[in-house]
Amino acid sequence: MLSNTSVEQFSRQGFTVVPDFLTQEEIDMFTKEAQTLVNFCYEQGDIVAQWGCVIEPLNCDFVDSTQEAKTSRSAFLNLRAQISSRSLAQCILDKFGLYAQRLLEHKNAGDEPVVLLNDQYIVKPPHTDAKFGWHQDELYFTPEQRKHRMVSIWVPLCNISSDNGPVLIDPYPDPECPGVYPSATSSVTQICAAMSAGSALFMDGRVRHCSTDNKSSQFRIAYMPQFSLGAIASNNGLAALAVPID
Repeated sequence: MLSNTSVEQFSRQGFTVVPDFLTQEEIDMFTKEAQTLVNFCYEQGDIVAQWGCVIEPLNCDFVDSTQEAKTSRSAFLNLRAQISSRSLAQCILDKFGLYAQRLLEHKNAGDEPVVLLNDQYIVKPPHTDAKFGWHQDELYFTPEQRKHRMVSIWVPLCNISSDNGPVLIDPYPDPECPGVYPSATSSVTQICAAMSAGSALFMDGRVRHCSTDNKSSQFRIAYMPQFSLGAIASNNGLAALAVPID
């Protein structure tokens, strides 16, 4: 479980890193699924040009997704099990979800449930100029939707160095005003370049971050689920997934 020190760092700076978050067995399990999905997507087109380096298991046409699988724990587990295994699906909701719950409910007096908001692999092929510029995840949502706090859990499935696309974090300039940055350029930047496979980078939806290109000769693959405090609605129903973690 997250230490009090990690939780406080997350509150003050918008992120925290947990080494050895996944076991080797879990790393192998996610890696196997990622390889299956990458091979499938390459049969349909180019990972960078067509998929933008982001593969969502329920939205890449590998399985026929249903609306129920986006809102029901049991339906989600059953559908994700068709891609790889039920153990992997349970790890997403039970292990990742438990850590997300600890951070999202910290200092929160509400009673909204924690739900899985997104489920994706981020794949950067070798020698690829595939970058993600500085951004804040919450800005992909409307002001009304931003009332739901969210957390992303970025977990590399290989060792990360400065050459193969690390994530760079721009911590909160002012802990009293989370996510408010005085300028468009980064200030005090923490480079998360030395993360080993299976370590986890927890990011609040308000923290600014980016990632660089992959200069190495190997694929750089990370798994990143996102969780929110309560289902995020849109005019057409839901903004994304809303799978309860329990």
